[in-house]
Parts: sequence; C-alpha cells; structure tokens
Amino acid sequence: MTDTLTRNRKIALTGALAALVIVLGITKLGLIPIGAVASISILQIPLIIAVMLAGLPSGLFVGAVFGIMSLVQAAMSPSGAIDPLFVNPLCSVLPRMLTAVAAWLIWKFFNIIPKMPKILSAAITGFLATVAHTLLVIGCLYIFKGADVRAAMGGMGYFALIGALAFNASLEATASTIVCAAVYTGIFVSKNKKSKLSKETEAEETKNEEK
Repeated sequence: MTDTLTRNRKIALTGALAALVIVLGITKLGLIPIGAVASISILQIPLIIAVMLAGLPSGLFVGAVFGIMSLVQAAMSPSGAIDPLFVNPLCSVLPRMLTAVAAWLIWKFFNIIPKMPKILSAAITGFLATVAHTLLVIGCLYIFKGADVRAAMGGMGYFALIGALAFNASLEATASTIVCAAVYTGIFVSKNKKSKLSKETEAEETKNEEK
C-alpha cells in the first residue's frame, strides 16, 4: 500500500508540475521582464523540482512538456529572433529533457555527500541545473541550427552568445536557487510539524490506554 501511495503521489506531483509549466508558458507569467528588452525565465524551475521530489522519470516528462510547449509557441507566436528555430524538437524538446538528466545527476551527487543539508543541496541543484539548461539550449541550437542562429544573431558564435546571455542566465539561476531552497524548506517544516503531531497523538493514545 505504501508503494502504491508513493507512486500515485509522484504521478499527481508530475502532472501538477507539468500543468504549472503549461500555465506559466501560455500566460507568459514564466517570463519576468527585467528592464525594457530583457526577461528571465522561471519555466525550468518546475522541471528541477520534479527531479528532486519525484525522480528522473518525472523530470523527463515535465521536460518533454516544457519542450513541446516551447515548440508550439515557436510555431504559433514567435516573439524573438531565434524563436522560430525552436520548431525543431531537437532544439526545443531535447535540451529540456537533457536538463532533467543534468539536474538528476547534480541532485544525486550532492545527496551522497555526508551530512550535506538537503536544503543546501536543493539550492545548489537549482543554480547548476539552470546554468546547464542555458548551455544545453544554446548548444543544441548551434549543433542543429548553427547557420540559422548565426544569421539571426548577427554572426555571433556560441561563446559570444553565452556571454551576451550571461546576465539573464545569472538572474534565472538565482531565481531557481531561491525557489528550490524555499520548496525544500517548506517540505522540511511540514515534515517536522507532522512528526510533532504524530508524537502528540501517540502520547495521547498512551494516556488513554493507561486510563
């Protein structure tokens, strides 16, 4: 019964996070404007949280949903110079699923370090996985659509484009760090409250039995 409940909870969590990605993407709430021309994306955060809370399969599914949504939006309402290139699933879906793998590896690595606080692991995973997301997206664009990217971006090479996006990427990584740490803090507090309640319940039951 415990395994079934755990599996059902993971499925429910995966569905909720995938739905959150869709809502954030469709409503544009997942893109936070910074100044007149810049914006930061928080759409990768549900993907990272899915990996941490429900494992790699959940992260891969949420990543696939993220990529497909990006593909559909690129086909129906492109808003940037390179947006039409995301119609190619190798540029939209693949890097988001690879981001799930990267987040899972980072999360696993920090969890094998003795006495490493889970909250700190979550924060670092959020930061590094978001950096990996940026590198993977730009990398896939250059591998599969290199000539088109250079034409759209005025001949900029891979590292030049990474440099141009460094400020936005740092803001996205910072946002991921804060949210992932906050989520795990909430889980920690919730577990402690449940444990305290369980102890109080057990104590009450013991008193009733003694009476």
